[in-house]
Amino acid sequence: MPVRFLRLLFPILCCCAAAWAHAQPVCDLVLSGRVIDNHDRQPLSYAEVYVPALGKGAVADQEGRFVLAELCPGPLIVRVSHLGCAPVMRTIQLLDDVVMEIKLEHHAEELKEFEVLQQRPDEHVGQANKELDKASMEKDAGRSMGEMLARIPGVSSLQSGPTISKTVIHGLSGNRILTLNQGIRQEDQQWGTEHAPNLDPLSSDRITVVKGAASVQYGSDALGGVIITEPVELPRERGVSGEVRGMGMLNSRGVGGNALLQGGVGGIPGLGWRVQGSGRYLGDSEAPGYVLSNTGVREGGASASVGYRDHRWNASAYYSYFTRDLGILRASHIGNLTDLNNAIESGTPWYVGDFTYAIASPRQQVQHHLIKADGGYAISERDRIVLTYGYQADDRQEYDIRRGGRSDIPALDLFLTTHTADAVLNHWAGKHIHGKVGVSGVYQENVNVPGTGVRPLLPNYRKQSGGVFLLEHLPLSPNVELEAGARIEATQLDVAKYTFDNVLITPQHRFTNSAFTIGANWSVKDSVRLRFNVGSAYRPPHVSELYSEGLHHGAAAIERGDAALSSERSLKGTADLEALWFGGRLRTDLTLYADRIDHYIYLRPDGVELTVRGAFPVFQYVATDVFLYGVDATVQLKLAQHFSLRNRTSLVRGRDLAQDEWLFQMPSDRMENALLFELSQVGKWSAIECAATSQVVFAQSRIPVGLDFTLPPDSYNLIGLSASATRTLGKNEMRIGLQANNLFNTTYRDYMDRFRYYADARGTDLTLWIRYSFGKR
Repeated sequence: MPVRFLRLLFPILCCCAAAWAHAQPVCDLVLSGRVIDNHDRQPLSYAEVYVPALGKGAVADQEGRFVLAELCPGPLIVRVSHLGCAPVMRTIQLLDDVVMEIKLEHHAEELKEFEVLQQRPDEHVGQANKELDKASMEKDAGRSMGEMLARIPGVSSLQSGPTISKTVIHGLSGNRILTLNQGIRQEDQQWGTEHAPNLDPLSSDRITVVKGAASVQYGSDALGGVIITEPVELPRERGVSGEVRGMGMLNSRGVGGNALLQGGVGGIPGLGWRVQGSGRYLGDSEAPGYVLSNTGVREGGASASVGYRDHRWNASAYYSYFTRDLGILRASHIGNLTDLNNAIESGTPWYVGDFTYAIASPRQQVQHHLIKADGGYAISERDRIVLTYGYQADDRQEYDIRRGGRSDIPALDLFLTTHTADAVLNHWAGKHIHGKVGVSGVYQENVNVPGTGVRPLLPNYRKQSGGVFLLEHLPLSPNVELEAGARIEATQLDVAKYTFDNVLITPQHRFTNSAFTIGANWSVKDSVRLRFNVGSAYRPPHVSELYSEGLHHGAAAIERGDAALSSERSLKGTADLEALWFGGRLRTDLTLYADRIDHYIYLRPDGVELTVRGAFPVFQYVATDVFLYGVDATVQLKLAQHFSLRNRTSLVRGRDLAQDEWLFQMPSDRMENALLFELSQVGKWSAIECAATSQVVFAQSRIPVGLDFTLPPDSYNLIGLSASATRTLGKNEMRIGLQANNLFNTTYRDYMDRFRYYADARGTDLTLWIRYSFGKR
């Protein structure tokens, strides 16, 4: 089988090699110019001009002048930012030396020539954060958001077989990771280890991961970090553009695609709209040697948005719908204790069927609706108030294999509604202090839909919370900026449940929490930047941790809560170094962190129980005090004009301080080594990229003794190849790519896969994708 894949990849790799051999442009071009204010034409001293693709940049002098030398011919994307301005991006066709004048807005007015990339250049002053841009997301087209983000150092995934992936940041996941979907906190039963986020990552063109305690700005659940799917800026000028993308996946024999159409409205400058849709249709995944039966996926999503912006006002409305139907590995549901032991010891699944696209029980069905409305008004040139409202409805059914023809009746049927509201004032008190103050509120209600015939895993509940925060930025000099903030939040949880004696009880829980953050961003020189942050965070226990009682079908486990649990409280420190060395040939990015969490809540294995539905492992929610620490590192060395070597390494350690043992289910050490090839242009083809990767994941040796059901899996090494290129077709563009994962069909199991007890992970996978962009961009 691997030989067939190598034959498919060979022509593309040959093209890459031939292109390099026959096209060696001289990289001696210079881009220079001046950055000025758009209104008074005053120079913007110390503006940053940066080329993301090259990892190369310059800081303007006191007169706003900058120089970037030793550039290659071809298209160049330049990002320009300055304190108090919205960062902008500009595409330049570099055929000769270029001198340019760049105008930036010092307030949120219409930007005619530039695409706004993010709200502020100093949004996360001291926080380590990494961005997954559109190009990186496109390379992983057809994969889930969790699989996309796992390529970032310090980020891994907690899996439940090949169909479900949840993001882990610095060893923390689930309710400790907050996801912002278009600026709204995502609420979709994220407490379950096998509840993947119900959102379409392709509805955004950039995802930012904040790797630190961020409760001050974002509230509870941001204890481990924040995943931000950035809202895409709507067009403001007349014209229609769009893109269509298709993809095919060999493993699972699946297909997928997405389409986008957007434009401005003639006669009404500042008014824009966008519609988008996507879908995936996958059959059973395959491990080396056998089919992973009942692991198909049906997924679809659509969104629409409209917005208006002028010098003072802005308003927008957004709606998205997402649906997913996925199978749970059939071999994870077993009938008795002997079968469980045999499944663990045999190394092969007890059930293997023929490949099929059909999805049978056990399975999950989810539907998620999001409505967002926001508006802003510029009180002055630098002060702005923003109001945001969000409504979400999440409908989840989980189906089990049931006797008496009842497998089509859900064993778990939950309907969750959430209202969120935020009011934020961005204020400017002078060049040495500016920031934001805000209030936020959440109202949430969860209902068990009758008719399951099963005692609910979770009770009905109502949650209300409200908080207020202040976050200030204090630029001390052009090279040093401080950040400090605080937040206080109150939460009330009202629960309604029946005891085993069929008596209705209505317990109530109240939690009051606070958090602070202190950070610094120090540009030591043009090519070296340091970030520091110390911050606290909090998370009230979720109702699942308090009151779970029974079989959680999607996880194939019995889970039990503890109503006496209290809020988690974290104190985390991070230090982040980004630097260019030897004239930009060597790029390093290093993050160190340490995190103390009191009352850390987790599912601890607690034996095995035989029920009328079969034998299942038992997990009990317990609380302890823990200490986590680790390092993320990226090193990239430019070997030659078109070749680079890159290493990404992640190490995390977690200790249970109360038990004096290693913490259960912490990611093992991992690294990725890559040989990269890039060429700006060959004939009509541009942005040519090829990569060969080796991902090494080491066996987890730091585990609590005698706690797990089996020993951690062995180390493994997965080889991957990828290639992509762009072709300009008149005013339009086509980009095509091919990616191979686990090229040599390696047999392995991952410690962070909850179904590793029952089956191997997915084998060789080959994905072919093509994107066509048209219209004004």
